[in-house]
Amino acid sequence: MVRRSLPATNKPLDKKHTELLTAGKVDAGPGKYAYGFVDGKADGARWFGHGGGAPGMNGELRIFPETGYVIATLANVDPPAGTDLAEYAIDRLPLK
Repeated sequence: MVRRSLPATNKPLDKKHTELLTAGKVDAGPGKYAYGFVDGKADGARWFGHGGGAPGMNGELRIFPETGYVIATLANVDPPAGTDLAEYAIDRLPLK
């Protein structure tokens, strides 16, 4: 089941500082790297988030500020299990 969350309320950061924190600054694979976040696009919709893993664990976080969708996956198996699950869910979201 997919739930749609409410639009961002810019708490605890105001809009200016949220954008400063999440807006990409350096090219990094799927998007641009910001302060601890990757800033990218999926099907034309902006997202920011972070992912990673090591042997036996993998996770992914993608936040879509315009739509309010948040995808968070955790897997207790080797990468890219959590990332693949996040991509599977994102591919099925109505982002347009």
